[in-house]
Amino acid sequence: MEFPIRPALARAVPTLPTGPDWHFEIKLDGHRMILRRTEDGVVCYSRTGRTVTSHWMDLAVPTMASLGVL
Repeated sequence: MEFPIRPALARAVPTLPTGPDWHFEIKLDGHRMILRRTEDGVVCYSRTGRTVTSHWMDLAVPTMASLGVL
């Protein structure tokens, strides 16, 4: 798998899709991010592929703790 992974982008639609193969969520904030586990902890990437871990330590630190990295 190549990193960083590009996240799915939200798009407006007139009606929500239906059926067993459709999954969707309401996008309430202005950020899309991929959080990737590494041997040393986690790395957060923006949707453009920029490393943004230092900007999102409030997410990275609890994730590392739950993985037993800290």
